[in-house]
Amino acid sequence: MLYNQCMKDAVAVVIKKGGTFLLIKRAKKGHAENYWCPVTGAVEPGETQKQAVIREAQEEMGLVVEPIRKVWECPTDDHKYLLHWWFVHMDDQAIVAHPDEVKEYKWLAVGQMEKLEKMFDLDRRFFSEIGSTLPDSTK
Repeated sequence: MLYNQCMKDAVAVVIKKGGTFLLIKRAKKGHAENYWCPVTGAVEPGETQKQAVIREAQEEMGLVVEPIRKVWECPTDDHKYLLHWWFVHMDDQAIVAHPDEVKEYKWLAVGQMEKLEKMFDLDRRFFSEIGSTLPDSTK
């Protein structure tokens, strides 16, 4: 797919455990507030996508992750960002959600995501078509 070259880069952190995925309910004000999605965030100037994945997982959820591979990309709904989806490994660890970023979090199977009122269509598509083929993230 060809995307607008003016879009900024952002990352999505794909964490899978026991056939479920870690999703957050966004706390930041704006058009995506209260939407369920993976941990996401913009790539900062001078930062690689892998570095952004590590930073966002730590900032939003207090998690230490190891980026394994990029598995997909798509534009965000507002077309401001090109979202790079990264599958990660992590050790089993406690989650400490940052309240400025995350209202709540859940481990959800693909079928459970269908029942969420606020979730972007491309996020649902990713988890259904690509995420379901990935192994668990925990080592």
